[in-house]
Amino acid sequence: MPSPRSLSRLALCQLLLLLGLMPAGPVWAAEPERVSYALIIANNASLDPKLAALRYADDDGARYYELFAPQARETVLLSVLDEETQARHPGLAARTRPPTRAGLKESLARLNAKMAQDRKAGLAPVLYFIFTGHGQRGAAGEGTVSLLDGPFNRSDLYSQVITPSPASFIHLIVDACDSYFFVNARGALPIGPAQTAAVTRHLASRELDRYPQVGVVLSTSTARESHEWSTLSAGVFSHQVRSALAGAADVNRDGRVEYTELTAFIAAASQGIEDVRGKLDIFARPPPLDRSAPLSDLGRNSGLGYLLVPEGIGGRMWVEDTRGVRVADFNKERERPLVLALPPERSYYLRSAGREARLTMPRAGAVMDAGGLAWSTSVVASRGAMEEAFRDKLFGVAFGPSFYSGYVASLGEAPVGMDEGPDLSP
Repeated sequence: MPSPRSLSRLALCQLLLLLGLMPAGPVWAAEPERVSYALIIANNASLDPKLAALRYADDDGARYYELFAPQARETVLLSVLDEETQARHPGLAARTRPPTRAGLKESLARLNAKMAQDRKAGLAPVLYFIFTGHGQRGAAGEGTVSLLDGPFNRSDLYSQVITPSPASFIHLIVDACDSYFFVNARGALPIGPAQTAAVTRHLASRELDRYPQVGVVLSTSTARESHEWSTLSAGVFSHQVRSALAGAADVNRDGRVEYTELTAFIAAASQGIEDVRGKLDIFARPPPLDRSAPLSDLGRNSGLGYLLVPEGIGGRMWVEDTRGVRVADFNKERERPLVLALPPERSYYLRSAGREARLTMPRAGAVMDAGGLAWSTSVVASRGAMEEAFRDKLFGVAFGPSFYSGYVASLGEAPVGMDEGPDLSP
């Protein structure tokens, strides 16, 4: 097993410069320091008795927590972790609160007070508001998500989360059925003509465009379902988002993951899925105030460790820790290195079809070189039509500059700058 010193000193310095962990030179712009907060709501239960409880929303909440906690000034998890999830994440249940309306209100008030103090201190606070669980449309067309003791609808989102927030930027990440309608007011309203005008005015007063500091990433762009996959023990969309934010979507290797990078990464990961039940149709919009605002900035003293997968290693791969928690999936081009950020002080397996290599991330800031790992044979099995569709096709397309450039051009979006950066190969 290679040590963190397995990279040459030059390559290590280049990597740290790339990620922003060492000063590259004089700072010319006095950009306010960004500090982040994460409020994660994960609820398996549904308020609709006709809907079965989810299996893995609490797992997604736990994994979002472990990704954000090393990076954020404060990370809050509102969830009831089931027995299996508590066994996989020992000690986490003691740091959670139930996902109730009162718990959400108290958490928002505390975080808002801290972010207001940040603003007074000249800092730029960033709020991540993440929900994973059940969602549906109400009678007036408004999207609603299920908390433990009641619904939380689109009006609540705007009046309780967005409007009063002192955050410089808010990133909304929602993994729920009909999540599009939890944020947006488009679509036919299933009500009588006499009520339509009043309801439309009500929804229009909360249009997303009125809040240019808000960016959104939603699991559906229409009235569609979100999916869980037992092999991941997670929601497919949430797993893809976490993989992207961990660095798998960083196409230009600047240590930041912007909205176009995340959406292109998910498009590549989902492209081969032919079963309509498994197709993702996400909706994402960066904050208009700064369309290049990063969803993830792994170079800002993130508290994470780094796995370097160098040139010459490519194909579909995933990282799983020794608890059985699948941390990230990606399909890497052989010609370019990839840097993946991982929670420190634990051991992992880097896996591909039929083989695996074990590594330990000893501490925050450590850099492990996958090029020096010892590989052994492994077997991964799954059953069922959806299992086979996800196993064979999910992350089946290599993600890199070629796919990214074509995808972003097809949307008419401005791409990230493609500075080649330093050579990170050992």
